[in-house]
Amino acid sequence: MTDYPTNHDLGRIDVIELDDTPALSRDVALDIAAIQASWPDFEGSFDSLQGRRMMGLFYGQDDVYRLSSARLDRDHDNPLGLDETVIPGGSYLRLRLRGSAPSIYEDIAPAFDALFKHANHDPERPHIEYYRREGEVDCLVPINSSS
Repeated sequence: MTDYPTNHDLGRIDVIELDDTPALSRDVALDIAAIQASWPDFEGSFDSLQGRRMMGLFYGQDDVYRLSSARLDRDHDNPLGLDETVIPGGSYLRLRLRGSAPSIYEDIAPAFDALFKHANHDPERPHIEYYRREGEVDCLVPINSSS
């Protein structure tokens, strides 16, 4: 078992805990072109991105990518008619990427590869891209709590 935190060429790998988080979402095919084309429309549907936590959830067994925004108080009546989902909590391995767009996005797949090499992966939960702010992306792989 690896002790955390541990360093990787792309950044530090930590274990973090997340709470279940209600979210608004839209599913798209697990296809890079479809995903890239869908984000601007999804983000543009909100009144503002202020205070939003935008995440992409990978459901590999279903070939689904879920565009998600953690629910805010102002979303109480879901005026956009988006799907309702819960971003699953629990233990995750996290590798935080920092850089500038678009080059930071090229590091996402290698970051997940690195995390999966360290993970006792929990296949029941999605792995997550959490877009913290411009130039900062957390790559999260769910792990079994015994990891």
